[in-house]
Amino acid sequence: MHYAHRYLAEDEELVYATRQHWTELVGEFVLLAVTWTVAGALLWAVPSGEDWGRVAVYAVLGLALAASLWLWLIPLLQWRGTVYVLTTKRIYKRSGFLTKTGRSIPLVRVNDVSFRATLWERILREGTLTIQSASEQGMLTLRHVPDPEGFKGRIYQAADAEQAHQGGVTPPVR
Repeated sequence: MHYAHRYLAEDEELVYATRQHWTELVGEFVLLAVTWTVAGALLWAVPSGEDWGRVAVYAVLGLALAASLWLWLIPLLQWRGTVYVLTTKRIYKRSGFLTKTGRSIPLVRVNDVSFRATLWERILREGTLTIQSASEQGMLTLRHVPDPEGFKGRIYQAADAEQAHQGGVTPPVR
């Protein structure tokens, strides 16, 4: 994924990068459809022959556009701004649209990686990863991760390789 390369340090290589699962946006899409359905019904109900009818049409369209921006476009941009990156040295989470936040955990400090997926999330192949580390911050939670079991496996492989590199031994095969 081309967007992840800008987050790499000079001594790192990209192992895996992903965004949140697309189902994160389903609720926002439903709100967008409801907004425009209501706007269409209001436009249909406004009498066209009245003087105030033209003002009402512009008001309905303006409110529907503002609601679309607030309920759909802003969450879409926030979704696009959330990135989960696994490199040869660390796990990195970056999120935000206007205000960016980032958090990383060095792979040598990873103690445990667990995932949780409800039945519905398993059907959609998404879930939540919780990464526990030996640092002051302690835990990193990645929500709506596509294929959480696969990502967990990649984290363990990268952590084993990095810890073996640090210790000068061959990494075990998992």
